Amino acid sequence: MFGKYFYNKNIRNIVILFGTIFNDINIRRVDSDGVIKQNFKIPIAYGPAQKYLIRAEQNHIDDTIHVGISLPRMSFEIITMTYDSTRKLQTTKKITELKPLNNLLNIQLDDGGSGYTTNPTVTIEESPSNEENATATAEIINGSITFISLTNIGSGYTKKPTVTITGGGGSGAKATAILDPDTNDTNRLAATYTPVPYNFEIDLSIMVLNSDDGAQILEQILPYFTPEFQVTMNEMATLGIKRDIPIILNNISTEDDYEGDFISRRNLVHTLSFTVQGYLYGPTSEQGVIREIDVNAGTDFDDVDVKLININVKPNPTTAVPDDNSSTTTTITDL
Repeated sequence: MFGKYFYNKNIRNIVILFGTIFNDINIRRVDSDGVIKQNFKIPIAYGPAQKYLIRAEQNHIDDTIHVGISLPRMSFEIITMTYDSTRKLQTTKKITELKPLNNLLNIQLDDGGSGYTTNPTVTIEESPSNEENATATAEIINGSITFISLTNIGSGYTKKPTVTITGGGGSGAKATAILDPDTNDTNRLAATYTPVPYNFEIDLSIMVLNSDDGAQILEQILPYFTPEFQVTMNEMATLGIKRDIPIILNNISTEDDYEGDFISRRNLVHTLSFTVQGYLYGPTSEQGVIREIDVNAGTDFDDVDVKLININVKPNPTTAVPDDNSSTTTTITDL
């Protein structure tokens, strides 16, 4: 039943989105005169806070253990993922995106470079739709590339592919692929069904050695959450879907192990619990764009006395795509 493989990287993108929000926080340490002595960025990584605290404690007890963990730092992890029925939309609704599939028209030489002793290799980025890849060759005169010949126009390109020129003993050559605009009629329509809403419960742990470091970090985070903060995310780049994702701050807790012997190091941990309201998408399917409908209509095809007609419908122009403001041409013919 679940045999079709697909991976939209929805969960991975949620993790990246969350980490990116907090990856540019800095703190300062000043002396009694207010002179800045230290100014550094707080590192952040995915994983449980306890793991980093244990490694930091090992480094503190035994100076021969170089584990590379120091405080302050931040970590975050997904605690739970739960289905959110309050945001569920109609399951059977489809989301579509037109993907123009082009051939290449030519390779434009931008810079011939210098120092080439033999013809270099021209590599064209693979077709994203896994169709036929374009190929090209380069010719040199007096150490520079003078012409790039397109030996295979390829197919299935949705954007200009990158052209890379290597080898030949020289350097500096650059070229640009030009798509053939007349091949837009090979469009394909990508579609997926309405995504499923999920709430991602994520804990952000702020591990510091003193209360002032923690206060500086908290004051750079909390004012933005009231209690919701929205970030625009490319949910499905293949379908051009962008969405504002709410990130909700639920609560804050603080753990301070100040009670202990004189050997143990004090660890102060602020834990911020968030809910990220994300979505999970199912598989994406592709199909060709229908450009002509031809129907024979009648009440009884077996009765020779019954009048039959042929109905033919085409877009006008025939190269129109679904989002164009175009009309249709309908032809009705008696059979």
